[in-house]
Amino acid sequence: MMHVTVVGASLAGFRVAEGLRAEGFDGDITLIGDEPHLPYDRPPLSKSVLVDDDPASTTFRDAAWFADNRITLRLGETACRVDVAARTVHTDAGSLGYDELVVATGATPCNPFPGAPDGVFTLRTADDAARIRTALRTARRLVVIGAGFIGLEIASSARRLGVDVTVVEREPVPLTRSVGDDAAAVLADIARGDGVHILCDRAVAELRGATAVESVVLDDGTELPCDAVIVGVGAVPATAWLAGSGLEITRAGLICDTTGRAGDHVWGVGDVCAWTDTAGTPHRHEHWTSAAEQAKVVAHNLACDDKRTVTAATYVWSDQFGRRIDIVGDTTGHDDLRVLSRNPDDLAYLYARDGLLTGACLIGQPRLMVRCRQWIAARSPVADLEPWVSSTP
Repeated sequence: MMHVTVVGASLAGFRVAEGLRAEGFDGDITLIGDEPHLPYDRPPLSKSVLVDDDPASTTFRDAAWFADNRITLRLGETACRVDVAARTVHTDAGSLGYDELVVATGATPCNPFPGAPDGVFTLRTADDAARIRTALRTARRLVVIGAGFIGLEIASSARRLGVDVTVVEREPVPLTRSVGDDAAAVLADIARGDGVHILCDRAVAELRGATAVESVVLDDGTELPCDAVIVGVGAVPATAWLAGSGLEITRAGLICDTTGRAGDHVWGVGDVCAWTDTAGTPHRHEHWTSAAEQAKVVAHNLACDDKRTVTAATYVWSDQFGRRIDIVGDTTGHDDLRVLSRNPDDLAYLYARDGLLTGACLIGQPRLMVRCRQWIAARSPVADLEPWVSSTP
């Protein structure tokens, strides 16, 4: 009987285990996670978990479900290395053999401030969110370093709690690398309209405070008094435990082929890996939807004879400042930009290259997002999408 070991018990790892049972796989499944908690959903950590006095549970399934589905949980256990030739995972609690290994260890948040005083946080886990939630209940002034989606979501949550928020961003415009200057400027204005102070083209030189953080000093000498700091400057694939395995590891993560296979009897899903496209280029997508779709594909490929790949256009969403923002496909490298509406409550940007739709940034239009995913996956010519495209800037 085949034994599948999944290392990483977040969304991607959980969905592989769930998907295997859904595909009729009857072998053994072991799910290893370095957190003590049952597998849970991460998107609420920057939103409802921070704001609600009694946040709803984010756990995917209760312990009984795992028992009923014969999925062995090894929680609070950290993978240290893997011997691919011996098909063995070594953890801080022992070792475990496998027939097939799925790597789903996610990513680790970057923190360029080692040894920072108390009150400086990154957000990745439920425990991180609990600490930030406690800090925001007493903080009067918060500095967020990094104006990516996580940083702005935390800023939005802090404003709902009445905290004064300043966001510091290295780039001239927040999110410009994600959606381009035009849409990024609109998203920045939405944040400013909610009372967030955004300082662009600035870097942090120093965090001050003897025991607890008291201020953030910028590269131009500006000092920002604060009670708490959130560092949101990206994350790196959690691949350290794979060192010496012989698997291909780059800055993009564990390199996989179009089916998720990373080596003999080894697969990768989620933020830890980069899947190769049909042109041979690996891509890493730090998106909830990508992790879920990759997991579904790998579960199928493990359980069934035919091999599949992810065909849907990439998609990420963000809820911030009372608005839903959807980003679909590739919004970089375009040579044509179309605008559906200039109303920031109901707006869509359409990105095209060589006449074909490649991406979209949508505000407050979830149903249109579904259509965009279909159009982008089908490589639809922009000219065929009228009258959806109503104007050009």
